[in-house]
Amino acid sequence: MATDPGARAWALTTVTGADTLTGVHALIEEMMSAGRVEDADRFQFEIAVAEIAANIVEHAGDGDPVTMRLELRLCSDRIEACFHDDGRPARVDLETVRMPGDMAERGRGLAIALAALDELSYRRRDATNRWILVRQRSDPA
Repeated sequence: MATDPGARAWALTTVTGADTLTGVHALIEEMMSAGRVEDADRFQFEIAVAEIAANIVEHAGDGDPVTMRLELRLCSDRIEACFHDDGRPARVDLETVRMPGDMAERGRGLAIALAALDELSYRRRDATNRWILVRQRSDPA
């Protein structure tokens, strides 16, 4: 994630489970209440973060809990999230992600996150998955 000397940061480290998404939303709320963020930016960012978190909870452990860390940064010109987890590698090519058909019951999360963000990347290094999410602010502070 890029450096911004005025950025503020928040973090959550947890073992995934039934209350993981509640913790993620609470951390986002804490960050958003600390600075003025336009509703459109906030809504899009929160949806994208929740979609990636839900994918980690559901898929990274293949049914078992994994250790997940979420780092949030509120910068003057952007909002950033970085997920780290010790789950199995994600088998995804973000270049080929598309919204599934209308009748599909699953498979929308990454497409929604891509549409909501300016940047979404995934990298596996050693035994750690890393997702980086960036939304440029429409109201640079």
